[in-house]
Amino acid sequence: MSIAFLILGSVLVVVWAIYRLFGMWVQDKVISGGEFAVILALMLGLLGGGITVGGVAALGMLLLLFVVALLITVMPAINQKVGARRLLARDIAQYYAALERQPDVPYPHRKLGEIYEQREDFDRAIEHYQAYVEVHRGSAADVQRSLERCLAAKRRRDMGMRRCPVCGADNPSELARCQECGVYVKGTQEILDTITTPEMMRLWKWLIVVFLVPGLIIGLFPDAIPPVISLLLLMCSVIATLIFISGRMRE
Repeated sequence: MSIAFLILGSVLVVVWAIYRLFGMWVQDKVISGGEFAVILALMLGLLGGGITVGGVAALGMLLLLFVVALLITVMPAINQKVGARRLLARDIAQYYAALERQPDVPYPHRKLGEIYEQREDFDRAIEHYQAYVEVHRGSAADVQRSLERCLAAKRRRDMGMRRCPVCGADNPSELARCQECGVYVKGTQEILDTITTPEMMRLWKWLIVVFLVPGLIIGLFPDAIPPVISLLLLMCSVIATLIFISGRMRE
């Protein structure tokens, strides 16, 4: 019964992945027709193998199919984020070019300050906000507030302090709970920051293969090796894949 549910789930995931894949080929022009055909053949081959082979090998094929389909479904989101980063880089270059052409026009400083503040690059944000405020001293109250906000964030960073999202109190970064209200100031965001560093991303990429290949091979010999070992290895590969995808999307 569990295999039947897994097959049904895999079919639904494959249908959704094919729909997204078709959109990436026809609408977004991200992949070519040949690439569409190859990926489609791979998914249908894994699905067919998972239905006909049976045993742990079938489970491994269905899990691998799930990972491939998951990668396909998140690829448009990744492509959108990459495109947004390219547009942002282009905007930054245009604002700097405008400053070179007309250094006495401060508007690009304001936009660059907003961009760098969003990226939490407070040093550059402060530099550009200050350049804008120096020209518009009497009519830049909103930019002055942004400048003060960046200065406060930079001061907390330099002092190793963390601001509580509930009461706004500053706390040493090593504390897990706010000294004022007791709320937890360390959470999922910080955990993801820790496990998706460039060094950890390289590790997850290797672990995907390290767990996947032995898991598939062991699944071919259920009589000699307990199937649970193959299942555990494949699940570890899936977990490593999900973490790697999450890290790529955060980049």
